Amino acid sequence: MYFLIISVTIFIVVALLVPKNLPKNELYAIALFSIVFGFVSDIVLDLKYNLYGYFNPGVDLAGFLPILFIFPSSGVLYMNSYPFRKSIQKQITYIVGWTLFSLTFEYLSIEFGYFYHNQWNYWLSAITYPFLLLIQLLHLKIYKVYQSK
Repeated sequence: MYFLIISVTIFIVVALLVPKNLPKNELYAIALFSIVFGFVSDIVLDLKYNLYGYFNPGVDLAGFLPILFIFPSSGVLYMNSYPFRKSIQKQITYIVGWTLFSLTFEYLSIEFGYFYHNQWNYWLSAITYPFLLLIQLLHLKIYKVYQSK
């Protein structure tokens, strides 16, 4: 539990202190989308299919902490520094970097006991993270289209 509390604190502080490259309304939309997407993903993959989970099987209120605090903070950090106007190679490198960071954080979360795998594994995470990051990017693009109308 200590790792989770320290992680939540670090993610929030860094997300609040990093210089912002995106407008506040976009950061807000990113944070909310991260929470909703996290809950939907976890309801299906954790509660329905029991592929992984937080702390103990089933609904665990402590398992809400990463969804409510780490997911939106990391979403803001990821999108705030995304190399939008850079080459596709730099964008791919950025996504790979965030995938490696996410895999490392997942490993530490398992080691410190607040996350566990059942039928899930690191290979599935390595395949899934880039798609989740691209979905986050797609969401922002859709949001910007709606904001311009």
